[in-house]
Amino acid sequence: MKIIDDSAYNVIHIIKWFFLATFIGIIVGTLDAIFLKALDNSIAWRNKIPYFYLGLPLALYIVAVLSRKVAPMHKDYATDAVLKKINDYQPISFLSILKGFTLSILTIATGGSAGKEAPCADVGAGMSSILSRLLHMSIEDQRKMMICGVSAGFAGVFGVPISGALFGLEVLWVGHIFYEVMFPALVAGITAFQVTSFLGVNYIYHPIHFVPVFSEQFFLKMIVAGMFFGLVSLLFIEIAKVARVIFRYIVRKSNLFVTCVLGGVLLIFIGYLTSPLYLGLGIAGIDGPLSGAPLHSPFGFLYKIITTSITFAAGGIGGIVTPIFFVGAQSGAMLSDFLHVDSATLAALGLVSVLAGAANTPLAASIMAIELFGPAIAPYAAVSCVISFLITGQQSVYPSQRISWDSGKTSPTERPGNNLDRRATDRIQTVHTRKMIAKKMWKKMTRHLVPHHEGTTNNSDK
Repeated sequence: MKIIDDSAYNVIHIIKWFFLATFIGIIVGTLDAIFLKALDNSIAWRNKIPYFYLGLPLALYIVAVLSRKVAPMHKDYATDAVLKKINDYQPISFLSILKGFTLSILTIATGGSAGKEAPCADVGAGMSSILSRLLHMSIEDQRKMMICGVSAGFAGVFGVPISGALFGLEVLWVGHIFYEVMFPALVAGITAFQVTSFLGVNYIYHPIHFVPVFSEQFFLKMIVAGMFFGLVSLLFIEIAKVARVIFRYIVRKSNLFVTCVLGGVLLIFIGYLTSPLYLGLGIAGIDGPLSGAPLHSPFGFLYKIITTSITFAAGGIGGIVTPIFFVGAQSGAMLSDFLHVDSATLAALGLVSVLAGAANTPLAASIMAIELFGPAIAPYAAVSCVISFLITGQQSVYPSQRISWDSGKTSPTERPGNNLDRRATDRIQTVHTRKMIAKKMWKKMTRHLVPHHEGTTNNSDK
């Protein structure tokens, strides 16, 4: 009888979450489409203006004031903040959703180097949070709903229903995938993708028609490529950290206006001397290498890292995955000249491998390669993504991401999957090995730069 009761409960549970996840997917997919259409229209209007990026200093200041000074308690408009809320079982407010939706468009449309995925994933998590509270769901179920919202957001914005859903699961806690949420997350992701496609959203899709025959020599080249992409991921993470510290120092010594203007002027300087390609969303800088087109500059990936780091440090709002795609595609195409491999193939591998290393999501990135570039690239993408992930170790572009894949460094009570209450386990894991090591290294590295370093972190950056 117990087996029958358990089976009946599981059937009811599956049906319940199927309908909930479908509803979330419809809502998030619709909002994704609205955001992407609004962003495309803003960019199209902006492109008619010569030297559009000259307004960046003022735009960054407006974004910074609206995000930090208006309703300062509602600051969950970044993916990292949303990850922290989910891991801490905390809700997301409607004002945070509104900030992420509107301020990201303003940042990107005026030339700030940011991505389009954060608003969609954050809006997904926020709307799911609001819906779950209206339904008076338990805290555990509210968390599941928010994870479904993140997965639906990623799936809808990039057109990758499977890897987008898995990304929402994998990015939360490296070394542990929440299998109990996998079914609704997949349903939400697939539904969101179907809705955005129906509403006319276009996606990056470049099937690779030529992939070299597998050989020992080519396998070694993939290992080298994976190591290189891992180093590029580390470079991205560290430059972003340095930029945050420098601009926090500037804002402490002067004010927010001077900081935003300085950041905007630097972006104008880089865009004028190099190319506006490295400002804004940068889709052309992704499509070009994936199509086999020659690079504008072999250092394009480095320029994009710098402009993205400055944009966020100077007050810009938006996602970081789209810039990661740009950096990966550009660095892969650049590496192809040295490894004598088809440039489009290495650009595709770079796109997913840098994502795997920078965000610590090798599984989602490997599957994303299949969804974006076709099944022929699968074995090469898997090798490159895993090596890139291993190279970056415990570093991430998301500081709030939790990492426990090196479980030998944690005690049994700290490991996910035990019999402790999930909320208690999460709170035990709050201070883990990665953060302790990173803080020690960071203090040593920035002591000469920032006097009284302990006062440089403000609540808006947590």
